[in-house]
Amino acid sequence: MAERTLAEQLGGTLPGGIDALEEHVRQDLADALRDARRRQAKALAEAGEEGLKYVPALLRGAVRKAVGL
Repeated sequence: MAERTLAEQLGGTLPGGIDALEEHVRQDLADALRDARRRQAKALAEAGEEGLKYVPALLRGAVRKAVGL
């Protein structure tokens, strides 16, 4: 279960040595990777919103749409 989750998160086959880890360690690794990606996505969204403060108010909607915020 954790192997598939890790493989999906990494976008391919697992690096060598992962098979040697116990199931609960692989699950911890998968959970840590998922949490890190969530934190990264949140930080990127916040940075995007912060950057919009430098765009004139009338253009913010169009810029948001153009960059996918």
